[in-house]
Amino acid sequence: VGHEYVAAVGVVPDDRVKDRTQGHQSILGQLVLVAKEVMELQNQPQSEEPVTFQMGIHTGPVVAGVVGQRLPRFRLFGDTINTAARMMQKGLPGEVQFGEATKKELP
Repeated sequence: VGHEYVAAVGVVPDDRVKDRTQGHQSILGQLVLVAKEVMELQNQPQSEEPVTFQMGIHTGPVVAGVVGQRLPRFRLFGDTINTAARMMQKGLPGEVQFGEATKKELP
């Protein structure tokens, strides 16, 4: 069973601190570190089905909003989301892929 999650940092104005040790750059760095920990867990022997993990990160603008009347859901749209999804889909299990724009934002 596949699960896919989308996370966005820097959406709230308080997250837009220019100091790379605080704000969304720090959150992005923490996300990459957590991804590394998850990848290490996937390499441990499993008693059931193996866990695989792929991650694509892209930095850029998004459009966000609540969509739906009966079952409203918060959604993110735009080239940034599409690029991150393609990076994840093309990646190998156990890898985090990101481009130059994201690399520049890391602490």
